[in-house]
Amino acid sequence: MTAFEKFIYEHLHTLRRIVQFGTIVFVVLVPIFNKWGYNQVIGTFYSISIGHLEIVDPALVVQSILLTREIHFPLLLAGFIPLLLALFLGKVFCSWVCPFNLLAEWGDRIRKRIRPSLAKEDHLNPRAHHYWLIYGSILSVVAIFGLPLITLISLPGLITGQIADLLFFGTLGFEILFVFLILILEVFFAPRFWCKYACPVGATLALLRTKKTLKIKFEPGKCIYAQTKRLPCQVVCPLQLNPMRIDIYPYCYNCGECVDACRKEGQALNFTLQPLERFIPMDFVEGKKRMID
Repeated sequence: MTAFEKFIYEHLHTLRRIVQFGTIVFVVLVPIFNKWGYNQVIGTFYSISIGHLEIVDPALVVQSILLTREIHFPLLLAGFIPLLLALFLGKVFCSWVCPFNLLAEWGDRIRKRIRPSLAKEDHLNPRAHHYWLIYGSILSVVAIFGLPLITLISLPGLITGQIADLLFFGTLGFEILFVFLILILEVFFAPRFWCKYACPVGATLALLRTKKTLKIKFEPGKCIYAQTKRLPCQVVCPLQLNPMRIDIYPYCYNCGECVDACRKEGQALNFTLQPLERFIPMDFVEGKKRMID
């Protein structure tokens, strides 16, 4: 492990928080500077221009193709950077950059205080077809009814758009109520359901996942929690996943919280860009799962 990699591993949680809060500062400063006449950076997380560089939410690129039945090369090019990032690093935009995820994590803290029973749920990884069925349903609505549904429910774009409207025009739209509705549902009824199941932005980024995309790798021989019912790596997972199993994707968004928690003890969990072994000693994992159940 290089010195840089060691530094990253030792400060994963802190670095993620810095990026998250830095993102909030960025989306606040953009409309303020625009109002003052500085327009080198314009836009929101729907679409943003940095000088001559155009970056578009890949989910909106997919929506445009379905609505127009045409492929526009400039639009594809504008969605290339986030897709390239997802190809190598997975859905890190969701866990490290998306402003809604930060709000949802704060909501999660509130939930654990007022509804601690929900915090003790088993950490079982849903089957991938649930994820893709929801995403396919969203795309079907767009294609069949010609409704720009992704624009309406893309929370990164919606939140940053509302921030821009508030700071530039001094107004807020009714769309912000949708964000609060999702947060309320997550706090009281369905913990983290939006990022875990329903977000079309995250699902679009997950489409390009390959065997070489950044992933969580579990090394059973290094785990020191064989007799523990609630493993630290599961307790800290924002999406209530079990990172010891190979079926963690496409749900996992590589936040690194499980790696950070494990690093302090046995380092059985690590990020890797290498192909994950096709099989791991599942008897070890299944034994832990039975203990948790």
